[in-house]
Order: sequence, then C-alpha cells, then structure tokens
Amino acid sequence: MNNLSENIYKTARKKAELTREAAAEELHIGTRTLDGYESMDGNPPDDVVRRMCILYNDRFLAYRHIKRSPLGEFIPDLFESNLQGATLGVVSSVNGLNSILAEIVDICADGQINGQEREVWEKNKPLLLKAIGALTELLLADKEG
Repeated sequence: MNNLSENIYKTARKKAELTREAAAEELHIGTRTLDGYESMDGNPPDDVVRRMCILYNDRFLAYRHIKRSPLGEFIPDLFESNLQGATLGVVSSVNGLNSILAEIVDICADGQINGQEREVWEKNKPLLLKAIGALTELLLADKEG
C-alpha cells in the first residue's frame, strides 16, 4: 500500500475503505475539494488533515502531512509499523541510549555544549534522534490512542 506515486491522502482514504463521496461528506468538504487534495499537488489545511486522521483512523497521516512540508526537514524520518514492531524499535533504541546516558548528562549538566563536548554531542545525536523516532513510531502505531 506504499505506492509512492499515489497521494498520501488518497492512500489513507482507500486504506480506511471509504469512497471519495463518503469521506467528503464526513469531512464536511465538497467532493471536488477532496479530489483536489488527493491530486498529486493537493495540500489540505491542517484542520482538514486532522479530521482525515480521525476519520481514517490513521494518525501517521499527520506525520506524513508535516514531513512533506518545508518543516519536514526538522523532524526525524519515521517508518510506519504495527504495535509489536514499534515496541521492539523502542527497546532497541533504549538499549542504545543506555550506553551514552552518562556522556549526555555530563555534556548537558551545565546547560551548554562547548569545546570538546561538541564532538561527543554530535557523535551521540543520531542515537537520540533514533530514540525520538522510535518513541514517536510507537505512539503513532496505537490506532486507539
């Protein structure tokens, strides 16, 4: 279902097994408006995407929506997973963090990163981003929450 040529909004709607007409009605928008959002260059406003996430029971759609915006470069890459896979990802990330926690505390204890600390910080930053991503993937994998 990860067809890169298909629009993220259309993919989410189809995954929810909703027709365009039924989705438009529930979203309180016109069918033509939804058609526009589901075109390759469609860009629905955040409030509509929020309603889509709820209607389609697809919280990951919010992430995909933000990630494709200019702000997307500031958030880590995530991979959609089921609850079990996301939980294993968190366990793996936490195990990786345990090995660097003392260094992180030493670096950040005085409220700034300076001199030689910068190199250690930059070396450890990927593990921190991986942990953030794994935790976010777990939260988004929970379809009920």
